[in-house]
Parts: sequence; structure tokens; C-alpha cells
Amino acid sequence: MGFGIIITVLIVAFDFLISMWDAYAGGYSLGMIKKNGDQSKFRKISAYAAVGLGLVGATYVMAIIIGFIAYYLAYISLSTLEFVLSFDFIFLGILIIGFGFIITIQSIIIAAKRRSAGSILIALFNSFIIAFDVYMYVTAFSESLSVIKRTGRRSQGNGLMIVLMAALIAAIIVHAAYKHGYKKALGSAAQQNPGGGRGFRSTGMVEGKG
Repeated sequence: MGFGIIITVLIVAFDFLISMWDAYAGGYSLGMIKKNGDQSKFRKISAYAAVGLGLVGATYVMAIIIGFIAYYLAYISLSTLEFVLSFDFIFLGILIIGFGFIITIQSIIIAAKRRSAGSILIALFNSFIIAFDVYMYVTAFSESLSVIKRTGRRSQGNGLMIVLMAALIAAIIVHAAYKHGYKKALGSAAQQNPGGGRGFRSTGMVEGKG
């Protein structure tokens, strides 16, 4: 049990760090696009997708953290916590997959152009992660949805408040990471985009079954 908690904490911490990198890399990409006058619409979409992935991923993580803290302090019931985890998984999980898919496509395009070992490994890793996320989402969808359906309205309301609180906190943190990346790009002479080929995501696999 203790080992399982440690693994969960490590995964959540990893997801949070990746979300911050997503936001930073997206901001850097948008800064470089503006600086270089890049007219590529897909590159701009991919950059916004990275920022979106950072926001959704950070919200996902914050909702889990706030939910468990509130439950530990007896502010919410077990039913509310289960609703938070299931809602997190279903509604934020599909957004994570959507944004992640866009970034994965971008990494594949970059790998096809550069044909470097690094870009190919990133594309393969992104492809594996998105496939894994989809698999976990499909397999745990029914159980998570059943948890949401059987949760009372009061618990649902409390759960939604936690998710909203998580989104607000995540928005503040992600905006700071995004702005840091954006300003870094505008003040940098480098022409290399740090977020051009990354974009991996393991979120959605932590507490999907409520």
C-alpha cells in the first residue's frame, strides 16, 4: 500500500513537471514564431496545443492533490473524492489525449524532416504515450462513468468546486511558465525551438478508476 502511494506521488509529480514544460515550450514556440515571422499555421496550432496540454495537465494534477488533501482533512466524503478522480479522468483525460495527439503528429513530421536519432526517439516515445493513454482511457471509461452517475448531486457539486479551484490555480502557474518561455524566445538569438518535437504525457493513468 505504501509503495503504491509512493508510485502515485511520483507519477503525479512527473505529470506536473511535464505540464510546466509543456506551457514553457508552447510559450517559447509562439515567441520564436513571432520573432521569425513563421507563417506555418500547424506549427502555431501545435504551440497552442502545448500550452493547452500544460493547462489541462496541471489542472488534472491539482484536482488530484486538492481532492486527496480535502479528503484527508475530512472536508469532503469518499464519494466526492471518487467523483473528482473520475471526472478528472473522463473530461480532462479526453482533452489531454486531443492535445497530445496534435503534438505527436508534429513530432512525427519533425522526425520525418530531420531524420535525427533524437527526433525519431521523441516521435516514437510520443506515439507510445498517446497509444497508452488511449488504451487506458478506453478500458477505464465505463467504470469512471458509472462512478459519476451514481454520485449524489451534493457530492458532484463539491467535486466540481474542487476541479474549478484546481483549474484556477493551474491557470496562474501555467501562465507564468508560458510567459517565461515566450519572453525567453524573444530575447534569445537561438533559432531552435525547444518544444518543436517533444510533447509527452502520462497523465490520465493515475486515478482513472476512482
